[in-house]
Order: sequence, then C-alpha cells, then structure tokens
Amino acid sequence: MIEIIIPTPNQNILGFSIDGKIEKSDIEKVTILVEEKLKIKTKLRVYVEVKKMQGISAEALFEDLELGLRRLKDFEKKAVVCDQSWMKQIAIASNKIFSNIEIKCFSWSEKDQALAWIMSPLVD
Repeated sequence: MIEIIIPTPNQNILGFSIDGKIEKSDIEKVTILVEEKLKIKTKLRVYVEVKKMQGISAEALFEDLELGLRRLKDFEKKAVVCDQSWMKQIAIASNKIFSNIEIKCFSWSEKDQALAWIMSPLVD
C-alpha cells in the first residue's frame, strides 16, 4: 500500500510511504498526483519511506513501468528511506541505467539527511 501523506515544503517534491504490497490502485493514485504536480512544476522529486515492502502485483508493476517510462524526463531526484539492502542495490543499478534521475537510499537513522538531500538544489 502506498500512502500519499508525507508533507514536504516544496511543491515539486512528492512524499510517499510504502507499507505492505503495492497494488494497481496505488500506482493509479500516484499517477494522478504526478500529473497534477506537472501542471505546476516542470521537474519533480520523490521522497519515499519504505516501512515494509511486501511486493508488487503484476498489474501495479506494469502501471508503474508505464508511468516511469512516459514521465522519466520529468523527474530529477529520488530519495528512498529504508533498511532493506536489496533496495539499495536497485538504486545503484537504476543510477547507471537512468542517468537523468539521481537516486539515493538512506537508512532510517539517516531520514533527516534524506529530506535535506531531496530539498537541496541541484549542482551541475
């Protein structure tokens, strides 16, 4: 389940919390929010707290991939707060595949650093 409840001070940052299995309806909510934000801002950032990840349904995975590929150029940074080492490995691989978006994983003890990083200006 994805909750869209994490408030952030910047309009270009989307804040999510994942706790459980991700379903298609979760990705549909995220898609609506992304489309609404893109009417206001040209580049978005994502902040995600992963409390417990219990997988993703096939329908949700396809929906997420479709959104990601269609809107890839609209994202610039993603911070993931979790304590799951496999997610950190996915972030490392994603940075190599998708060079236009920088993804960093942070542990729960580094949550403040994750928020500071996602809000910091980009340095070219």
